[in-house]
Amino acid sequence: MSPSFPSIRTIAILLLLVVGSTLSFAFHATAGGATITYEATAVEPGGNPELVTRTTSNVTDLNEQLSDTPSQYQQPIRAAAATGTYNGTLSPELHIVIDDIETPYVRYNGSYYAWALSSDGETTNATISMQQTDPEIVFASVARPVSEASPEVQTAIGTGTTTGPIVESGLYRQDGTYYVVAPENEDALATQLAGTFVGFALTPVGRGYVAVALGFLAYRYRDPTRDRLLTVRRAAAIVALAIPIALVGTALFESGSPTRFVTGPASATVVASGVVAGVLTAQRRWLRLVGMTIGIGLLTTVAISAVLGLVGLVFGPLAVVLGFVTGVVPFGYGYAFAQTAPREPAQ
Repeated sequence: MSPSFPSIRTIAILLLLVVGSTLSFAFHATAGGATITYEATAVEPGGNPELVTRTTSNVTDLNEQLSDTPSQYQQPIRAAAATGTYNGTLSPELHIVIDDIETPYVRYNGSYYAWALSSDGETTNATISMQQTDPEIVFASVARPVSEASPEVQTAIGTGTTTGPIVESGLYRQDGTYYVVAPENEDALATQLAGTFVGFALTPVGRGYVAVALGFLAYRYRDPTRDRLLTVRRAAAIVALAIPIALVGTALFESGSPTRFVTGPASATVVASGVVAGVLTAQRRWLRLVGMTIGIGLLTTVAISAVLGLVGLVFGPLAVVLGFVTGVVPFGYGYAFAQTAPREPAQ
């Protein structure tokens, strides 16, 4: 008996399963695969100001904040620094820059100031308060006790360095000495954060691919001797698999916010829905295609917004767009497997 080789369709399905399984662990690979070296640097009050303002969330480098603002618009800042307060009109160019400053202290022209800004939300009238403050007072107010810091921070201060995926940078205090804990290489940290975000976004994509592949394999198992034509009804059943697969993946391999039990399955379903879009396109059912696209986009946005609140109104549409883009792969499978499918009667 001659050996039986899998058909091209079966090979394509298995390839999709492999790709989907790999992407399903993208977040784990990017979040846990790399480590960043953090350094602890001893600083005197007022010393190494660039490093201090870059790592602490309670001090703003006002000079850097104003670097792109023309000098003629900075007069209110100069007046506040010289006299302690400014009460008057701000140019829109200045107002839009300093309105985002929420830190209690700023560093300006080599000195530290206690900062406060109050403005009329409907006009550009504002009061700026800049009270020059001794660096010792600023450091004592901003620094956190090492005893209350994470073990990674304590290790960095005790040995000089530590490694880990994410260590909380900042200004710390121990036995009267101040330390700044910061990444040894800021670019490496930015690269890892970007990679983690990409992995986070691709994980539900992979689970959507897995759902499509397993659905196709289930149909192959039921009738392995021939290539069954893919209909809209069968494609919809495949898409439905994305929900339990994403839920199981979240329960087994993820921890953290319970919102992932909604955002993950919702995103995976958008990706898998590409297979239905492919079938509808092959059958030239344009109205159903438009209706399905709008419907699943709205449902996904509503579901994500329900658990994330107003932030979901931003991340929901982003998840939909990413799902539609990456859903091109299931779309191709649906289109190819439904090419000769007869037109279904209207329900």
